[in-house]
Amino acid sequence: MRAIEVGLRFLVQQGVRYVFGIPAGSINAIYDALLDIPELKPIVAKHENSSGYMAGSYTRITGIPSICVASSGPGATNLVTPAANAWKQKLPVIFITGSVPSTKLGKGGAQELYAEPIFASITKMSRTVLDPHQLPDILAEAYHTAISGVPGPVHLAIPIDIQMTDIGVRELPVLPPIEQPVMDSSAVKAAATRIKAAGLHGAILLGNGAKASSDSIVQFAETIGWKVATTPRGKGAFPENHPLSLGVYGLSANIKASEYLNGSGHDVLLIIGSSLGELATSNWESRLVAGKELIHIDYDQSVLGKCYETHYPVHGEIKIVMAELLNQFSVDGQDIAHASDVFQGLAEAAAAYEQGDEEWNTLAAIRRLRAAAPKNARFFLDIGEFMTYSIQNLLIESGQEFDIDINFGGMGSGIGGSLGAQLAEPNRPTICITGDGCFFMHGLEVLTAKEYQLPILFVVINNARLGMVYHGHMLQYKRCLEDFSQERVSIAGVVQSLGLRHAEVRSIDQLQGGHVQEWLSHGGPVVVEVIVEGNEIPPMGERVKFLQGATY
Repeated sequence: MRAIEVGLRFLVQQGVRYVFGIPAGSINAIYDALLDIPELKPIVAKHENSSGYMAGSYTRITGIPSICVASSGPGATNLVTPAANAWKQKLPVIFITGSVPSTKLGKGGAQELYAEPIFASITKMSRTVLDPHQLPDILAEAYHTAISGVPGPVHLAIPIDIQMTDIGVRELPVLPPIEQPVMDSSAVKAAATRIKAAGLHGAILLGNGAKASSDSIVQFAETIGWKVATTPRGKGAFPENHPLSLGVYGLSANIKASEYLNGSGHDVLLIIGSSLGELATSNWESRLVAGKELIHIDYDQSVLGKCYETHYPVHGEIKIVMAELLNQFSVDGQDIAHASDVFQGLAEAAAAYEQGDEEWNTLAAIRRLRAAAPKNARFFLDIGEFMTYSIQNLLIESGQEFDIDINFGGMGSGIGGSLGAQLAEPNRPTICITGDGCFFMHGLEVLTAKEYQLPILFVVINNARLGMVYHGHMLQYKRCLEDFSQERVSIAGVVQSLGLRHAEVRSIDQLQGGHVQEWLSHGGPVVVEVIVEGNEIPPMGERVKFLQGATY
């Protein structure tokens, strides 16, 4: 049996189900082996960069590692950006790149590249495999490294001859035991004591790491009666139509979230699952922590105290920590009965959120899309001007999900990411909100969605310019190059040429609940072009301040 086939069969044994990438000469042995391993399904993308975002979103949602492959040379370098994104998001994606034959290394082979050091700083492990008999064991080591401790991506460069070498019949590698998460019980107890002492004078800020513990966090917030905000990536961790919700803090923050968290009405700030970077904290806003004691819960110990002084650091798996916090309150007989009337006024809150969208523009389109979306929809956001409106105005209710690769996602990352999301949860409606600039970068992945019959609704906001760049320059420099805008291109026309279902929207009347239901029930991908002028200034002022150096 070929060395690569043994390695792939080991990964199948661990539950790996998808190989994302693009076939090419130096990795053709992998794709040939897949013909004999039906449990491992290939998803052939249109660009390696997109395939990496597909793998990342699938792994983030399911918790199951995925494989992302690319050829040597340019294929490998096209994976650097999604690998860095997986590194930022702590996702156990297994990146495999091909290489020229091991006997020809250093002799100027076509597309030869020493990829190992390129990936070293953005993976937990990057190695070149030069012994075919060791390939299965090294692949097992890479898998174990990816899922152990704080998860993260790994990378292997495998020369084509090493992949193809017959190593005979052999047993699959055996994984060493996985260390179980450890919780500092004394730290949890100290945090609980401080929360009780604060009474109602506290607030909660949730990051992306809190999403897996959303139910217990809602229960805890209701128990203690504290207001809750989320970071942009944490959006969806707490129902935004809940009376305790403040909305989003950080980039494109909701006004009430900024005013409350930057105010002096609370003594304690409980942070759950956020590394507190620039976009999560409005450029490391000092008022967020001024005069407050911080309780910070995260499974990655390295983020505790990194950006702000933390008085009560709690290192541990967030689900386990939240369960123990709830237990601390119930055991002590101190259930604070704030939950009895906490759900009053939900309908009023949701209705108020939808008002004021009579004028046709990007904001109106985002609000109408939210109002028409199914109660179990997943919104997958791309990167651009439209994301600032979406962060503020997509009210995410219980049962819905929100995803954005905001820390290292490039333009077009949401298009590829939405395919991975749909594969991860095939029964959940997926709505990808993207822009014309993003579409021109990676829009042909809608064809990949067609080929794999993925029923994703792609909403493309077309304002005929690089909107975030244009408005950023106008805010910062009061002028910009004409090149940031372009003659409007019919994206619906492009999509029509690809044989996909499409629609063109120019008014609120064309974006109603019935339209969205019809598009989502089509059975395959649908691309909706939303045509707007885009002259209104998006809510991105804090980002501009940072670029101006105002917070240095």
